[in-house]
Amino acid sequence: MQTKIVKNGIRFQVVLLFVVLAGLLLPGTILSLVQAGEGEIEHPMMNPAHYTDKGICSNCGMMLNMWARTRHAFSNSEGEFETCSLHCLADMSMRIDEQPRNVKSALFTAPEKMVPAADAVYVVGSSAPGTMTMKSKLVFASEKEARDFVAAKGGTVSDFSAAYEMAFKELAMSRPAIDARRKKTGKIKEPAETEGCTVCGMYPYRYPTYRSQILTMDKKTLHFCSTRCLVYYLANPAQYLDSPPKEMFTWVTVYPEGIYEYAGGLFYVVGSGVHGPMGFEALPFRTRAEAGAFAAKEGGKVMRFEEITPDMLQGGHGHGMKMKR
Repeated sequence: MQTKIVKNGIRFQVVLLFVVLAGLLLPGTILSLVQAGEGEIEHPMMNPAHYTDKGICSNCGMMLNMWARTRHAFSNSEGEFETCSLHCLADMSMRIDEQPRNVKSALFTAPEKMVPAADAVYVVGSSAPGTMTMKSKLVFASEKEARDFVAAKGGTVSDFSAAYEMAFKELAMSRPAIDARRKKTGKIKEPAETEGCTVCGMYPYRYPTYRSQILTMDKKTLHFCSTRCLVYYLANPAQYLDSPPKEMFTWVTVYPEGIYEYAGGLFYVVGSGVHGPMGFEALPFRTRAEAGAFAAKEGGKVMRFEEITPDMLQGGHGHGMKMKR
């Protein structure tokens, strides 16, 4: 099963099965069947029903229907969103320095239902797997149901405010673990010294501050020396490959820290005086404030990934040529 999302000509594609195999949960939160009450609960779901039209998590790119048991919906000054987890909700809120509004939480045992987060009962730290976190945070409709779950699977009963605060505090600590897990499972692959950029042929290995990559649906990795080359490729893959593979995850390097993150969740400075290996660059930042401060100092405009086009990155070392590989 696969899903394709198109934003301003840039394609985001995902395969459900490989998301599971890629091990997106942190150590200790592997795919499993959780015994709760009279039935077994599969999380993530190998063959999910249709719970939402949003497609992918706005923060990490994971399939929402697959991870529906831990999804959250909310709004902020940028719009309305759904995330795969409380972790990603907290991460998005940190990125724009805003508290989420109108938060709704999916019920762990009935993911087709979402309840106002203020009315939800959370179970924190049970042996049941969460999503994007080392300490699971699962939602139940009543305190009785939550306590029955705790009796079977451990953990403590909590509320949204306390669970959200915990998720927020865990963000910085969890990033290295998430990065290590992604690399261990092959979701992210460091480029070898001899691997060339899919667009320009330069060696991404030499540019750890700028490089990016795409994980394809056939489990291959396309490397790029820069976000600029990635943008050019996504705008017209057939210009660079005879048989372009379908994309599943798109990763860029957060500037200047050097860690890979999902491209769609970051803020980019386009048109600054700081160039990458191929000239004008779209520099990814983790937070809107960091991007804004950089643009104020170095020039440029703060943008989201789906807004960036090749025309905005014209200049540098001549990307007009067609370089099929």
